[in-house]
Amino acid sequence: MQDTRWLRLKDCLVDRGWTSRDNAMYAPHHTMWFTRSSDDANLTVFRDRITVAARASAAYIDIDVEHAALHLDLVSLADALDEAIDGGPKN
Repeated sequence: MQDTRWLRLKDCLVDRGWTSRDNAMYAPHHTMWFTRSSDDANLTVFRDRITVAARASAAYIDIDVEHAALHLDLVSLADALDEAIDGGPKN
């Protein structure tokens, strides 16, 4: 992760309970992990996709415990992306 925003994202995620292992970031509830697979990776596009997924997952949090954990991890990632890109969470 050479881009300073990627380094900032990693720090933001660690602050939120994510762990770094083998060049991958692992969610606190163990529902997902990701790596930066390209130097051309676009954090803004990634944030937009994660935000859509977080919103969609909100519909299932009362139905299933695993979906609730996934939702928490998606929201955590979206918030960290906001902070890394814009300097703070969106309202």
